[in-house]
Amino acid sequence: MSQKLHIGAVQSLTDIVTERLQLAIINGDFALGEKISEEALSLKLGVSRTPIRDALARLQTVGLVIVKPKRGSFVFKPNNSDVVDICDFRFMVELQAAKRSFYKKPIKLVKSLVHIAQKMHVAMESNNAFEYSKLDNSYHQTFFEYCDNKYLSNAFNLINSRIAALRVSITSPQSELRAISFREHITMINHLKENKISAFEETLHEHIMRTQNVYLKALAIQNSNKKPKFKGLMLQENK
Repeated sequence: MSQKLHIGAVQSLTDIVTERLQLAIINGDFALGEKISEEALSLKLGVSRTPIRDALARLQTVGLVIVKPKRGSFVFKPNNSDVVDICDFRFMVELQAAKRSFYKKPIKLVKSLVHIAQKMHVAMESNNAFEYSKLDNSYHQTFFEYCDNKYLSNAFNLINSRIAALRVSITSPQSELRAISFREHITMINHLKENKISAFEETLHEHIMRTQNVYLKALAIQNSNKKPKFKGLMLQENK
């Protein structure tokens, strides 16, 4: 009997464009609030406008893009109320996920967080703001890795892309903020090691509220005239 051939999932062009555009927004290649030119993207990616429009529609569902009738598509730019709501929601879901993960698999949770924190330290010492930002995101996603609740994970995914984009655009470029952030991440790990859940909750809340205040101050003065750089957006033809 001939061996069965297993073929993995095939990505559609819309899937590929969505991934590239989402990554570009999260990585800060577009400024918050910037208009996204379908024509420029079409030329840059070498695709028609149809998958571009479909990708923009998908990214609207996760809050990264705002589509305005007769005006075009824009990168999300939260107002003060949005920032407060995002951070408030973030604290609630992260706290519950971290608690569940700690009670279910404390050793794996702490080990994973320590591993990421070690990499964060290397990125901070080398002044690699972009790498630190990616690791910061991974650190907080780890709370959901062992929580064994898909609804908590899905809830976090509703805001995670926006948090990542805000982190890259606002907090990561500031080295003094990275130093504070790193200390808080280490403190949270130590609280978990010592089984001090109340102290962990307090530090997590302080951590998220501090970043909330940073976002609010930065958004008040941010220049929204930055032009797209399209960094990392090239599509390569499969061969």
